[in-house]
Amino acid sequence: MPGVAFAHGERTALYTVERDDAAFYQRGRNHPAVRGPLGLADPTNLAQAEETVEDWVERDDSANLLVCLSTEESDGGEQTAGAEAEPTPTSDGDASSASDAEPTPIGTVNAWELDQPRGKVSYWLLPAYHGEGYATEAMALFLDHLFESRAVRGVEAHVYSHNNPSQALLDRLGFTLEGKLRENNFVEGAYRDEYVYGLLRDEWVEE
Repeated sequence: MPGVAFAHGERTALYTVERDDAAFYQRGRNHPAVRGPLGLADPTNLAQAEETVEDWVERDDSANLLVCLSTEESDGGEQTAGAEAEPTPTSDGDASSASDAEPTPIGTVNAWELDQPRGKVSYWLLPAYHGEGYATEAMALFLDHLFESRAVRGVEAHVYSHNNPSQALLDRLGFTLEGKLRENNFVEGAYRDEYVYGLLRDEWVEE
């Protein structure tokens, strides 16, 4: 289950990742609506998921946090499309009922190469929580943390050309489209362009 609450927003909260979160990570990353847009060709087995989470726990040049519903969202205080009262992910990545005694994880936010002038960021949520503003709030909390605690000059995110929702999210957060790697990877049946978005520290602070 998620570890310690790290940052709180109105609808989401960021929690530390613990080793026993590997099963959640595996389920989420293997959902087609998550794996495809991220450009992941192969499924992730539990051993691979455990290795990834172990790396997250041990590394100093990365930041990896679970996105969970806030207490109010988990209690069903604010109902939204695609998110029922007290939802939690099932084995197929959708939502089902759960106790409000523990946080409800819905995705992750990740950053690496934080020992470099410019780090890299990525994010994903379970499909049941797409299009409802959860990712925007969670990433805003995450960027606040990165620029307050790390000496990076900026961060960048790589997004495939067919992932329009992710491009819109980065636009909302103030990222700038800085470049395009043409037909850089074979994703979901076609060669896709890879867009590079960047955000500088001063641009985020000014927001």
